[in-house]
Amino acid sequence: MDYQRFIEELPELYTNWGQDGLQPKSTKFAEVLDRIEGMTTPNVMQLLNFAVECIEEDEIYCEVGCYQGSTLIGALLNHQHQLAYAVDSFAEFDREGKNQAKLADNLAKFNLDEKVIFCNQDFEEFFFDLREIDPTTKIGVYLYDGAHDYRSQLLGLMLVKPFLAPRALIIVDDSNWSCVKQANWDFMAANPECQLLLDLPTAKNGHRSFWNGIQVLSWDVNRPKIPSWKSFTNNFRDRNVIQSIYDLHFYFEFNKKPEIVQSLHLEADRLIEAGKLEAAEQKYFEALEW
Repeated sequence: MDYQRFIEELPELYTNWGQDGLQPKSTKFAEVLDRIEGMTTPNVMQLLNFAVECIEEDEIYCEVGCYQGSTLIGALLNHQHQLAYAVDSFAEFDREGKNQAKLADNLAKFNLDEKVIFCNQDFEEFFFDLREIDPTTKIGVYLYDGAHDYRSQLLGLMLVKPFLAPRALIIVDDSNWSCVKQANWDFMAANPECQLLLDLPTAKNGHRSFWNGIQVLSWDVNRPKIPSWKSFTNNFRDRNVIQSIYDLHFYFEFNKKPEIVQSLHLEADRLIEAGKLEAAEQKYFEALEW
């Protein structure tokens, strides 16, 4: 993936780049959003589309978190020969259970249904399966828009590593959120092949520019420069997030876990008094597991 071309030429595809009123020069992405529902913007779609244009022939596009397909369509629009993996378990934003059908219908509207290998599963399961099915996959552009808690965000980056092309782009949505940024920074700290290429925060969530913020990370296995500790301590450590993760550990281990164990013991005692010994035994086993 030619990420140098991407970063050099991307601003030319917008009017008012770097300003509040920026928008793509092309109107095709706004036209897509007039036809389908999406939690994204034409600006994000243009960024993804140009990233895919910079992919090498033997590389694929991979997207985790598809919703109803707006970012997927934006990325692949007018790239009819580009193959893509799309991964979503529809655990969020799908109360009526209709998003998979809408995704398939939307892809068909733009003649992309045969270019996308859709996997209805959790992204962790997807990457484990990919190791067995197609371990030589080269992902040139990777969009992570799955669950954005700290653990999910970090795992979403760690699990894609074996499949990234030698030079690749990692694009992370919802980067306004503190846990997302900290997970990205921690991943970069552990992997000098990865650097922050572009940071596009927004003044508020759902903004017409870049929705909830976008961070673009470059991946290059031949990158010689290793960042200094000072650069990370000064710029890439959100002390509130780090303290919250630390506090969660202590709360779970020393408050929540003992509380649950005590509750299970009380339930077991009541079951014994009622003569329900097998049910009581099961409660004791649960307490032991905790």
